[in-house]
Amino acid sequence: MKKFIYVAALALVASAACTKVETETQQVKVTFQAANYVPQTKAGEVSVFNDFKAFNSRAFLHAEGVDLDASGNVTSSYQEFFGASGETISPYNSGNTIIANPTASSTDVAYWAPSHEYYWPKGSKSFVNFVGWYGTNGTDAITPAVSYTYEGSTWTAKMDWTFSNATVGESGANFLYADMAWRYNENPAAQYKLNGLASDYKGVPMLFHHALAQITVKAYVKNADTYPTINSGVTDGVATWTVKLTDVALTPVNKAGTLALTNADPGSTQTKAWTGTWAGTDTAGDLTVSGEKAVTAVAKTDANDILAATGVVPQTIGADVVLNFNLDITTAYSGSTSHHEILPISVKLNDMGTTAWEMNKKYTYYLQINPSQRTVRFDPAVEKDWEVVETTEKTI
Repeated sequence: MKKFIYVAALALVASAACTKVETETQQVKVTFQAANYVPQTKAGEVSVFNDFKAFNSRAFLHAEGVDLDASGNVTSSYQEFFGASGETISPYNSGNTIIANPTASSTDVAYWAPSHEYYWPKGSKSFVNFVGWYGTNGTDAITPAVSYTYEGSTWTAKMDWTFSNATVGESGANFLYADMAWRYNENPAAQYKLNGLASDYKGVPMLFHHALAQITVKAYVKNADTYPTINSGVTDGVATWTVKLTDVALTPVNKAGTLALTNADPGSTQTKAWTGTWAGTDTAGDLTVSGEKAVTAVAKTDANDILAATGVVPQTIGADVVLNFNLDITTAYSGSTSHHEILPISVKLNDMGTTAWEMNKKYTYYLQINPSQRTVRFDPAVEKDWEVVETTEKTI
């Protein structure tokens, strides 16, 4: 009996040991945190990817016993963690189901991850470096050239984006790059509180920056109290106006260029901003709006979009950069009489408070349209009062 108990006890110890080993060797999936950049803070509440369904990433593995020496120092070799073509990172819920249209109110968004599961390396000295980007001209995905090279005793990543006239200058063009995540070997605790959601993402932090500037032009009619009936029917005794802008063009605009970004290994686990500048821009392009744009708003807060959310290459705005358009005004009066005018207008952007368009900044220009600057009045007068003419009296 005692022998049986002894054997049973050994079996229990062996079972516990197996359980312990299994727990220690359990691998952890690689997940991501994804957020848009907010200039005033890199912590606390930030914007989620409301408009994006996914972003792209390449990852570079330095593995203990393979790409690191006995002391854990980097050598001149590495491994492609996701493969050379990288991976698409999408939002998933807790049931591993991809969420096609993530929004700030999606309470079931739990993490961002590749479509294929990847696990963190097990070595205590092993680590992975991550590059993240998003690029679209509104219809097609645009991919930067990403390189990873051993320079001296440090690994350096480079991201080179080449933009053509067809790539930017279109509504919906948007290019972002994330601070590079260096030397991660586990999913870190949540760093961003996403739009006030109670549950925060855990994973590799991907803090994105806009590579382009964004231009919006809006127009509205001056003085809502003075012109209450824009584009409505004629009210007796009140003039009404129909206001349109046609042939809108912002010119000249740099629509092509290159963005070269560099990021060097800081030697510790952290996210690190890229350094780099725009170069090679040209002025072979204009931002144009086809058709006509109605101006119906009578308050600035409700101003109509004329040129909406258009991405442009960051650039200096010279004195020659102008917004040209035709101001089309029809004035109607009671009695069904009206007149129609088309006036060519040219506005210098230098006169509207900006001298440059910079990365990660959105510029909104407002046009205040006054459809009638002068009221028609009359100044009646008679040349002089009646002139008295003396006549000869006639007796009858």
